[in-house]
Amino acid sequence: MKIPKSILYVRYFIEYMAALPLYWFIRMLPHSMLFPVAKFAGALVFLLPSVKRLLCANIKVAFPEKDDCEIRGIASRSTSNLILALLEFFWFIDRPKKIEDYVDFSEKERNLTEKYRKAGHGLIWATPHIGNWELAGLKFKHDSGIPFAVVVRPLNNIFLNGLIHSGRVSEGSRVIPDKGAVKGMIKALKEGFFIATLVDQNSRVRDGGIFVNFFGLPVPTSRAPAMFARKLNTPVAVGGCIRRGRRCETFVVELPKATADYKSDEELVQDIMVINEELIRQYPDQYLWLYRRWLYIPENATEEQKKKYPFYAKKVTPKFYDKYASN
Repeated sequence: MKIPKSILYVRYFIEYMAALPLYWFIRMLPHSMLFPVAKFAGALVFLLPSVKRLLCANIKVAFPEKDDCEIRGIASRSTSNLILALLEFFWFIDRPKKIEDYVDFSEKERNLTEKYRKAGHGLIWATPHIGNWELAGLKFKHDSGIPFAVVVRPLNNIFLNGLIHSGRVSEGSRVIPDKGAVKGMIKALKEGFFIATLVDQNSRVRDGGIFVNFFGLPVPTSRAPAMFARKLNTPVAVGGCIRRGRRCETFVVELPKATADYKSDEELVQDIMVINEELIRQYPDQYLWLYRRWLYIPENATEEQKKKYPFYAKKVTPKFYDKYASN
């Protein structure tokens, strides 16, 4: 049964009003207090059986060599990091001086971004959910002066989405909704924007996804970064923001080949995922494991691969490829 829009509107507003006191409470705290709050909240969330099961199942796929104790440790710390990333996102809104104080922007990143800016082709910045991915864009814009356009999936709650939207544009960035993002991305690139897009989410083939390997198993990933890069001859790099103790540090990793040297979208996207995997192996505690990344099992998966997928995985149906399919 579909919920009437009027009922949803009221529910969303109540959720928003309930979240506002928490938002302002976070804003009033000193930055150092965010860490114990996130650790405590993360421990509570990790007590939920469904959350623990999902986290541990995902980490087991990526690190089958680790024992249960190690996996639970990574899962618990990653939950706290997720909450900390959210708290910091709200805490840093409209505080450019605080961003400058707490987030490091190395000379290497500065030189790379300046190189891309001078080339005049823009840059597609493929971002994994690691460290504090929201803070990364704010820092790059603040230190480099290069405008960012961020491709995002809006929240269903229009009020909470507005709150998050205000944070994303607080440093002058542009937000492009993921639905119908093609025109927005092309326009932004032609205007000299750097495009930031999260690349570790499931995209069905009918929506422009392609299967690439991620920790040894095929996962559906958006081809958009490769498609736009190859069409407009725009460079692609993997960028983000990693924690270093109680500070953060931005990073940019260039792909091993120039965009023009890639023969297919699949080849380019696969190289992005290889870099993502290397980063996750270095910082497993900082990755977002609370997502059903291995949800879809492709038709051509081997029997050995099928056994390695987590409990929630399912075989793709014809609708995965074509929304007009009968089943």
